[in-house]
Amino acid sequence: MISELEHPDELRHGLGPIWAATRVANPDFAATGPVTFHGGAVFTIAADAWKQAVFSPVLLPGLRAALSHARRGEFRELCDLDRHLSATLDRAALEGSTGAGHRLALHGCDLRGDRMLPRLGEAVRSGSTPGHLAVIFAARCATFSLPDRTTVGAYLFQEICAGSPIAPVVEVCDFVAACIEPLGGAAFELRAA
Repeated sequence: MISELEHPDELRHGLGPIWAATRVANPDFAATGPVTFHGGAVFTIAADAWKQAVFSPVLLPGLRAALSHARRGEFRELCDLDRHLSATLDRAALEGSTGAGHRLALHGCDLRGDRMLPRLGEAVRSGSTPGHLAVIFAARCATFSLPDRTTVGAYLFQEICAGSPIAPVVEVCDFVAACIEPLGGAAFELRAA
């Protein structure tokens, strides 16, 4: 089971560094509860359905755009994207995404030397932006200069661990690897802000 993973070396496809990045970007990711992915009895069927309906058309472009805006310090554009996600996700996904995003914004937007995260955290606290997990997570990944591939893989791990904690490690690794393979690159370095 993915929730019982004890060491990143247990992961296939060289995904250990991406698993580690998940913990850096969202230290409490395993305790969030389901976000937008809710695993079913058969993980591969549920994961493929989610990928087609939510991840590929909505979350993946949102994550990549949020990374780009955060890297360039484009706060207003990041908030606009956050509001766009609210208009795009269905009610259940919207609630899960903003609930997890609020938790991360409240507890993870105070990194020394970074100006974007505290501003984003305050915007979420004040209600001026919805605070979707994909946006807050991407902004944190940008602070650590994580590449797109690592960010997307780390996001997938947190969604799966929260939404299907009993999923088999092998199936999760195969799914994550298949999702990030088209993104190219293999740089997994973590850098402080």
